[in-house]
Amino acid sequence: MPQRIVTRRQFTAASLAVGAGTLAGHVAACGVAHDSAARQTRYIDIHVHLTQAWFGKKRGPVTAQHMVRWMDAHDIAQAVVLPIVSPEGFWYPITTEYVLQETRPFRDRLIPFCAIDPRRLVTHLSTKQQSVDMLKRFREAGARGFGEHKAMLPIDDPLNMRLYEACSETGLPVLFHLDNQANMDRPGLPGLAKVLEAFPDLIMIGHGKGWWASIAGGLQQADLHVGYPQGPVAPGGAIDALMDRFGHLYGDLSSSGAHAMLRDREFGQAFLERRADRLLFGTDYYDLKQSSFVQFQLFDEFPLPAETQQKIARDNARRILGLG
Repeated sequence: MPQRIVTRRQFTAASLAVGAGTLAGHVAACGVAHDSAARQTRYIDIHVHLTQAWFGKKRGPVTAQHMVRWMDAHDIAQAVVLPIVSPEGFWYPITTEYVLQETRPFRDRLIPFCAIDPRRLVTHLSTKQQSVDMLKRFREAGARGFGEHKAMLPIDDPLNMRLYEACSETGLPVLFHLDNQANMDRPGLPGLAKVLEAFPDLIMIGHGKGWWASIAGGLQQADLHVGYPQGPVAPGGAIDALMDRFGHLYGDLSSSGAHAMLRDREFGQAFLERRADRLLFGTDYYDLKQSSFVQFQLFDEFPLPAETQQKIARDNARRILGLG
């Protein structure tokens, strides 16, 4: 029997129906859109950020309450809230403590991660045990992972390697940004390969310009910092090669991720299908002025089997984060 192909809208409605325990299709699904059982079947967003008042009057703060309302409007059941503590990573620090505090009343919807700038390991977290102890305290307070990791160091810098070791020991997956200004690497991503070899039990989730540019081969160093590369994807990309070698490597489809799929429709279709077990839906939402997210178009643009859509939309995140 041929596999059924569905659009995103059909998938969302049908999933809601299954989650509610009904076979009545679209009509019944609409009727349970806000039911707790239905929430389990919608998107899990692997990448969002809360912001604060000094983010700017025009942008406005993204509070936990605002985030949940936005999620409800976009069929998102749960979202991973990422701190950013490295000075080059954002306009101002979004600390782990702030993320843990603000998400506490909404832990059924908002999943906090934690972060440590690796340069702190030079002085104040100078032993592995000190880093492990801090990560354990974050984990006990509710953190389910580490990131957004976005420090201006090579991805395999010794300080980063010490941090990955602590994350591996505490069982926290790492969501990292990679380009020519954060977790820097060379074309082909040999530094990332070194990390993956050193820590085979550590789940690593790739994000950023340089990461998603690496779906293509034949790159130059400058190509790792182009926001949305255009045109056909040249064969020999590092991401496919690394995913073949390392089962603990995943991709975050937020921001440049969806654009990477759409730049070459033939490649994008095949990539989403063959890497369905390694891709995570995400938006990188952090600004009240953001109104368009191509990530929601992926399941409309690509005729993917329903099972593939479900893995990418929520099931992979649920599995690697240990969500119920």
